[in-house]
Amino acid sequence: MARQLAATKLALLRQRFASMAQFRAHLVTSEGTVLIFFRDAAPPMPIGGEALVEIAFDDSEDTRVVRAVAFSRAEGQGIWLAMPSARFAREVREGKLMERKGRRLGTDRVTRLRRQSGSEFLVMLADVSLAGVRITGGLPKGLSAQDQVELQLTSPLPGEPVDPIAGRVVWRDDSDAGVEVDRSKPASRAAITRLFQSLEGRWRSAREVRHLDLCCREGKLLDPTPPRVRQEGEVDLADVLGD
Repeated sequence: MARQLAATKLALLRQRFASMAQFRAHLVTSEGTVLIFFRDAAPPMPIGGEALVEIAFDDSEDTRVVRAVAFSRAEGQGIWLAMPSARFAREVREGKLMERKGRRLGTDRVTRLRRQSGSEFLVMLADVSLAGVRITGGLPKGLSAQDQVELQLTSPLPGEPVDPIAGRVVWRDDSDAGVEVDRSKPASRAAITRLFQSLEGRWRSAREVRHLDLCCREGKLLDPTPPRVRQEGEVDLADVLGD
């Protein structure tokens, strides 16, 4: 189970691209891990430090939030971020990294999941939109699509909802699940709105970089040479992450 955080202690980073296609062009896959270069000469995190990265686009309200670790530094230019999410890597590998509707805000909060049977589990709230949330970590084995659930923050901060959010599981994979909020219930609608607004306020302080205007011309990328994720006999990404 991931540790509980009153408010995320992860660095909040934002990387802005002109389009989803431009973002895809900058992703590097190595040994099953996805890398992206964050061009900031003074990044607010050390190597091995973790961050939530919001990917934003000029041509869309779509955003994508990925948990990442600072993997390698390119002196005077920035850092390579490794995004070890198996689901994200699979979407990239299979060409299923599609645009979505609406902004998603990343978080790292422990949440109580209550099933219709009354059983409760502690899970991690990974990202939030006004329509739904993604949960991860410690999902019960029997949880599946169409299950009715309630989600409630274990330690709400000032400005965050204390009421549970009712919803329906719409998808489930090995590590994550997506829950659609039941917006027909006024209490749930108010709670998800309050949570989203609270997270939105924290994300205003995110460190933001933009894609270079000179990059991608005639198909040429200006990113530095990506690091090796793993070679036989060397330390691999799991060691960097401390898993």
